Amino acid sequence: MRMNVFRQEEFFENYEFHCEYMLALSGVEPLTYRELTELAGPGPEPGHEVGYTPSAGYRELREVIAAQYPSARAENVLVTVGAIEALLILVNLLVEPGDEAVCLWPGYQPLHEYVTAAGGRLRLVPLAAADGFRIDSGRILDAVTERTRLVLINSPHNPTGQRVPAGELAELAATLGDRGVHLLVDEVFREMREDAEPTAWQPNPALSVVGGLSKAYGLPGLRIGWLVADEDLVVRARQYRKYTSLNPGSLDQAWAVAVLRARDRVLARTHELVRRGLRTTLDWFERWQDRFELVPPAGGGLVFPRLLGGTPTREFCVELVERTGVLLAPGSDCYDTEGHLRMGFATSQLEAGLARIDGFLDR
Repeated sequence: MRMNVFRQEEFFENYEFHCEYMLALSGVEPLTYRELTELAGPGPEPGHEVGYTPSAGYRELREVIAAQYPSARAENVLVTVGAIEALLILVNLLVEPGDEAVCLWPGYQPLHEYVTAAGGRLRLVPLAAADGFRIDSGRILDAVTERTRLVLINSPHNPTGQRVPAGELAELAATLGDRGVHLLVDEVFREMREDAEPTAWQPNPALSVVGGLSKAYGLPGLRIGWLVADEDLVVRARQYRKYTSLNPGSLDQAWAVAVLRARDRVLARTHELVRRGLRTTLDWFERWQDRFELVPPAGGGLVFPRLLGGTPTREFCVELVERTGVLLAPGSDCYDTEGHLRMGFATSQLEAGLARIDGFLDR
C-alpha cells in the first residue's frame, strides 16, 4: 500500500505546535486534563491493567458507543485508533483493485488516498461555492457506474461544513444497496452542533458510519474512533486491524467510557464554543467582504472562505503565522484547492486571533 504525502498534516507539523493562536482546527478546542477530569470524573482506577485489549475494543466501550445508534449492539461496533483507522480499514475491505469509489471534492485527503492505495479508481463529485457547496444526492447517484462499489460522504462535510439530512442519507443507502454499492458516512463532526442531524446509521448491510472523540468531544489525544456496521463486516474489520494497530489503547478506552457516560456535559462545552464562535465568525467575515467570500456552514465548526486578491493561500498562511502567530490552513495544501482557507471557530482563542488578523489585513 503506497500513499502520497498527507499534505495537510505536513503543513501542520511545521506550524501547529509552535503558533500562538490555532485557528485551523477542524474540531472543537481540545480539553485540558483538568477540564477532562471535571467533566468526566477521575478516570481509570489505579489498578487498571495497561496491557493488550480485545482487538474489537473493550465490550463496555462498544456497548456505550452502540447505545448512541438505533438498534445497534456491541457486535456492530469496532473501536479504532482514531476515526482515520476506521476509514482505512473500511475502504480496504470494500474496494478491490479496479473498483470505483465516489467521493466529494474538495475533501479530506485520506478518503481519496485510501481508495487509490487499495487499487481503486476515484469518481469525484465537485461541490461549488456558487451553489452553496450543496451536496446533491442526485449528482452522487449520477456518478455511480456498474464498477462502483463504494460511496464516501462526510456529513457535516470537511471542509465546507455542509450536511446531508439523515433521511436523505437513508434513502441514498437504500438506493445504493439495491445497486450493490456500499455507503460509508463519516460523521465525526455531526455532534458539534445542538441542532445536529440524527446519525445516518440504520441496520443495513450496505451502510457503515464512522465516529470518534477527536472533533465533537475535543479529545484528539485519546485516539479513540469507531465504526458501526453490519456484524459480518465488523468481524472482517476486526481481523484486518490485527495488521494495523492490533488493538486500541487500554487507558484511552477507559477514558472513552467515562467521557461517553458524561456525554451531555462534554458536548455542552462544545455547543457553547460553536455557538459563540459561529456568531463571531460570521460577523467578522461580514466586515471583510472585500478580502473574503464565505458560504456559511450548516454544521461542524469550520469555514472554508475564498481568499480574494490572488495571493496564493500557502503564501498567505505562512506570512500570517510568521508575522502574527495565527495559524490558518491553506486550501492548496489541505484539499488541493487553491484559493480557499480553512478556519476553525470552536475555540476560546478566536476573538484574540481574529484581532491579530485584523492588524495583518490593515497593514
